[in-house]
Amino acid sequence: IRSNECDLIELREDTALLLPGAKLQSMTQSKAYKMIRQVKMNKRAYKEKLNRKATKRNMELTKQAAADEKGGLPETSRVWKSTKHKDVSRSARFFLWMLIHDGYKVGRHWAKIEGHEHKATCVRCGITESMEHILTKCDVPGQEEVWELASEMWKLKTGEDLPKPTAGQIMACATTRKKDTGTTRLFRILISESAYLIWRLRNERVIQENPPASQDEIYNRWLRGMNIRLRLDCALTNVGKYGKRAIKKDLVQKTWVKVLKNEVNLPRDWMRETEVLVGIG
Repeated sequence: IRSNECDLIELREDTALLLPGAKLQSMTQSKAYKMIRQVKMNKRAYKEKLNRKATKRNMELTKQAAADEKGGLPETSRVWKSTKHKDVSRSARFFLWMLIHDGYKVGRHWAKIEGHEHKATCVRCGITESMEHILTKCDVPGQEEVWELASEMWKLKTGEDLPKPTAGQIMACATTRKKDTGTTRLFRILISESAYLIWRLRNERVIQENPPASQDEIYNRWLRGMNIRLRLDCALTNVGKYGKRAIKKDLVQKTWVKVLKNEVNLPRDWMRETEVLVGIG
């Protein structure tokens, strides 16, 4: 029997059936971590904790170091974004983020911990430690040798010496721009990896109480770090494996040109070679 009246169908969703959150079957460890971290970062207490005097002071140092030729300062958001820049390795990114936040326990932090008060003072220099002292001024073998190696590589690349960076310039390294993309990228790698190595050398000596690293050890570890970055760049040019995440070969070539060992004898597509090394020393 036909009817001229239309049936009324309820199309609205029953809110009681809508469950909050993500489906467990589609959840991954990475997604879960990002969600938990986002919730934590949105909390007022977390934001207030990060907005400390030390953080503000370091942010100002970073922005001053990143000022352009006309004295223009980068936005705070740009500085924080730079700590996630893909030119910088994941470990070095976290190091820069912690550095700006003054999050590492050095100097005065140890003075309040019973039995560890001696760690507040640099044994060699006799002054209270700070990140600036550790990274750019300490007389213990480490920082001086590392920055000399960095300068040597920079001279191969540009023909110019690399002045030892200040703490502000280290924190601002991922915002720094040079004359071209390749030079800019090498600068960011050079500064971030060198500073991070100095920090690790200091921790091994102070926290793990190992003897200071020898000249040969410092050289070998710095060179190994540069070669790891080089080989990683070469591997990441594999479009078949990494798809859209792959790095363009042209960018890798521009980054490492002039600093490779026996560069004149390398094939044009040297990124496929397994024995390509940084040519310093």
